[in-house]
Amino acid sequence: MTFKPWVYLSSLLIIIILIVILQPDEIEEELPVIGQVPSFDLIDQDGEQFTLDDLKGNVWLADFIFTTCAGPCPIMTERMSTVQHDLIGIDKLQFVSFTVNPDYDTPEVLKKYAKRFDADINTWSFVTGKYEQIQELIANGFKMGDEEEIVFHSTRFALVDHEGNLRGYYSGTEPKDHENLTRDIHSLIKGIK
Repeated sequence: MTFKPWVYLSSLLIIIILIVILQPDEIEEELPVIGQVPSFDLIDQDGEQFTLDDLKGNVWLADFIFTTCAGPCPIMTERMSTVQHDLIGIDKLQFVSFTVNPDYDTPEVLKKYAKRFDADINTWSFVTGKYEQIQELIANGFKMGDEEEIVFHSTRFALVDHEGNLRGYYSGTEPKDHENLTRDIHSLIKGIK
């Protein structure tokens, strides 16, 4: 039997090709569970009761805004609108904007604000409630913003999974997080059984 290097090289090349082909494109790192969003009972832009149960089974993106804000809120709402429109048609995805000025932001005011930003209220809810409820939700549920004066709110989006677990924070004013946010939304939706 004679030594045939081309047989060994061909076999080695086939093995390397198979290893490369069978490798996953990207190893998805599972998002950490930061905390659990507590139950809440608020009112949406249509004056209807809105609770955590309305979101169960869906991945959802939340932010905290107020309609008279001249600073980051319009930018955040525009960014949220961009995300909603980019991911239109994806089942099991919801958006929620919580007002941090519930004394002014009535359901009627929130509905006008939603229209101003071309929000699809079939999948995006604008919610209000009692000041203390929202303060508690920000401080102990989402772990973001100023606990004493909620109008000094965070400019981050919070990503929540279908079981109500807080899974990540993303800039609500900078487009740089858009790719990571959409990737993580897709990852969480794939995880719904």
